[in-house]
Amino acid sequence: MKALMIGVAVSIATLLTGCVTFPTTESEQVKVIWDDVDALKGCEHKGTVIGSEGHFYDYWLHADKDMVWGTLNQMRKKAAALGGDTLYLYQPFDFSSSVTMFANAYACQPAQPDVDVVEETVDVSMEAAVVSEEKAEATAQ
Repeated sequence: MKALMIGVAVSIATLLTGCVTFPTTESEQVKVIWDDVDALKGCEHKGTVIGSEGHFYDYWLHADKDMVWGTLNQMRKKAAALGGDTLYLYQPFDFSSSVTMFANAYACQPAQPDVDVVEETVDVSMEAAVVSEEKAEATAQ
């Protein structure tokens, strides 16, 4: 009976713990800045995002750095979903059992075209040489 109770307690603790948010391909393109307002010149504001990791019942199972990393990844995903490529962080809230942050999402890089542009080049000097040679042969005849 004691083993069953321990098993149930461990199962509940495992189910209550959340996973840390991992980055996606899109969110990895979002840079995070703070204390550099000049970096936002020419950027378009896309919205405010919130990220939070950790809960009062499981914070002791996660390292602080993992919760900060997960919070930033949540915010980077949200910024990418808004069309942003830059996050400007506010000062984080001071909680002892979780990490919560606010940031503004900005689009600072010009949009890249979805299609590849292929340019065709022609060597005009070779064509001109061939035409000149043909004209010379025609006049010689």
